[in-house]
Amino acid sequence: MHAQANDGHPELWRRIKWSYATHVLRDVPASEESLDLALAPLEPPRAGDVAVAEVLEIGRHRRIEVTSKRATALFAGDLVGVVYGNRYATLQYEGAIPAGSETCHLLSVGGVCGEVVGMANRMEPPTLLRPLVYLTERSSRRVSLARHGLPRLAHQVPRPETILVVGSSMDSGKTTTAASIVNGLVRAGVRVSAGKVTGTASAKDLLLMEDAGACAALDFTDAGYASTALCSREQLLDIFEILTSQLAAHCPDYTVLEVADGITQRETRMLLEIIGSRQLVDHVIYACSDCVSVAAGIRILRRYPLRVAGVSGRVTMSPQMAQEARAEVDVPVLGLEELRSPRMLELFREREARPQREVTPRVSSPVSAR
Repeated sequence: MHAQANDGHPELWRRIKWSYATHVLRDVPASEESLDLALAPLEPPRAGDVAVAEVLEIGRHRRIEVTSKRATALFAGDLVGVVYGNRYATLQYEGAIPAGSETCHLLSVGGVCGEVVGMANRMEPPTLLRPLVYLTERSSRRVSLARHGLPRLAHQVPRPETILVVGSSMDSGKTTTAASIVNGLVRAGVRVSAGKVTGTASAKDLLLMEDAGACAALDFTDAGYASTALCSREQLLDIFEILTSQLAAHCPDYTVLEVADGITQRETRMLLEIIGSRQLVDHVIYACSDCVSVAAGIRILRRYPLRVAGVSGRVTMSPQMAQEARAEVDVPVLGLEELRSPRMLELFREREARPQREVTPRVSSPVSAR
């Protein structure tokens, strides 16, 4: 079709902007010249299907992260390589796999596509895509991202001390907290790897962890999942074991893992149940946005049970809020400077020596909380 429009000049073929969500794939076509556009997608998509789509209208997402993790501008008429997936983001979009293949929406800057079925009030309408063709293998079977992820490795080295960062909600400061912990431990002279276990494809969180000094940083996309929304318990465990085994191969002293969304969200609850029952982490840092969330969140986390080593996140952005939070709980409330200090290593070593306590958060009078 386009061969007639550009008279066969290769330089006029539109190149494909392959999104970050597809970075585990190899030998993908570079431009539309390699696509058989006569094979337009007719079958409904499935989670994990990879497609090449044309940008019809620019909406919320004006940029897309490509496989190099760089964010590049989008223009109407661009071709993008995307992955179908669900999304659940309380402050952005709720997205689902569409029933048809005529059009779809860009659900994340990392290249997850689907149909927006709900959105936060502040959100703009999504960028609109028209799928052109599914990526297929030689057998003409559709490429599924899950078949191209990293494998689970047999444990050949001791499991590193593992720190889990969870939050009260989306945008509670989890990624900043995790990266700051990485930086503090690296400054203390230990080797640290980092990962993000759940969420929707986006490279910026891993880039921040790498910038903080992580010797290796991986996320669920490396395990073959563009998004973890609506994943099963077995899939979440699979992702966790793949990431932790791959990160352990880099022989870190510590691994810092982030879990997306809040502790009441479906996948987060399921993952915390798995981690708590199997004792897969050594410490938990809880990131939250306000003082009310501090005591309630720690109470929830200790039910799993999980060893809460400290509190951080947006609640520490105000000295007054941090002071109120300290009056409510029996664990340290840590600001960014404290997290980034080499003394963070002392906190975890001290907590390693303490038994897990069944403690309810302190209740202080309004006067003593000031």
